[in-house]
Amino acid sequence: MAFDYKQYFGDILVAQNLVTKPEDRTWQLAAPARDAEHHDIVLYLGCNVLRTSHMIQTVTAIFDRLGLDYVAVGGPTYCCGIVHHQNGDTDASAGMNRRTKELFERYTPKEVVMWCPSCIYFYDEVQKLDLPFPTRHTAEFLADRLGELTLAPVPPRRVALHGHGVGEARRREGEAGRRLLTAVPGLTVVDLEPDERFGRSCNPALMQNLGPEGWRALALGELDRALAAGADTFAGMYHGCQRQLCAFEAERPLAIEHYLTVFARGLGIEFEDTFKKYRLWADPDRVFEDSTPCQQANNVDPARARDLIARTFVPIGAVAPGPAAGT
Repeated sequence: MAFDYKQYFGDILVAQNLVTKPEDRTWQLAAPARDAEHHDIVLYLGCNVLRTSHMIQTVTAIFDRLGLDYVAVGGPTYCCGIVHHQNGDTDASAGMNRRTKELFERYTPKEVVMWCPSCIYFYDEVQKLDLPFPTRHTAEFLADRLGELTLAPVPPRRVALHGHGVGEARRREGEAGRRLLTAVPGLTVVDLEPDERFGRSCNPALMQNLGPEGWRALALGELDRALAAGADTFAGMYHGCQRQLCAFEAERPLAIEHYLTVFARGLGIEFEDTFKKYRLWADPDRVFEDSTPCQQANNVDPARARDLIARTFVPIGAVAPGPAAGT
């Protein structure tokens, strides 16, 4: 059966529309005009982070605090092409890749700050594109600007950073995440070496390859390692980590959060992780009711919303990981 791109990308947009209203968004989904206004920095979000939009609100609030001239862009219009590549549609993949690069160039940026590990992997290691601007991961970008931020003490927490060790880029990004967390007064970062069985990121393909019981065993084993190290907080490096692991918070005495959520508290910045809240509820009717104001603000078809909710916000053993593409 051919991969259903319409459903895949449509699910991403519906998920965004369940957790944010238009006025909440600090990012652009549409292609810029050919004579777009210049920005020094393009913050390239990729696609799937829209499901956990609180992360975008967090990172853009930090960029605002830094006083940066930037534009945040993402969604299907800016797809890197990895989904099509993984499904054998290589011509379409290459075309989307070139198109996204052209959209970046319209902003005449000095730098593109990357968010998604799948996008970075695809650009750097698969396509091996020679981009006309420097790129680096958001964690590396922010770690290099720590001196420009004033971090206030937070309540004491012992944090285990869940990084990925496959590939030099993933290890480098994990070290940058550790630098950020270590800089916050009140946080103690405990040692948790990356387990290479998690690959480059926590993604649906990994879950499908392992099967439900294999994924559950790997995930809970990772949380148990964090507990054994003395952690009370488990911080994932990537949006896929948070999306795939957050529901296990119901089974272990750990707060499971994205690393930037934990870091941003030192700046007085916090946005609710509505996706995690809904995963922990595991009650589609309750999720539908709670998300109705966002649905209405975004003109979401209620039947479409119910379908996605029924496939996403259910108990861990009942939820399917979805199509094996992207992070």
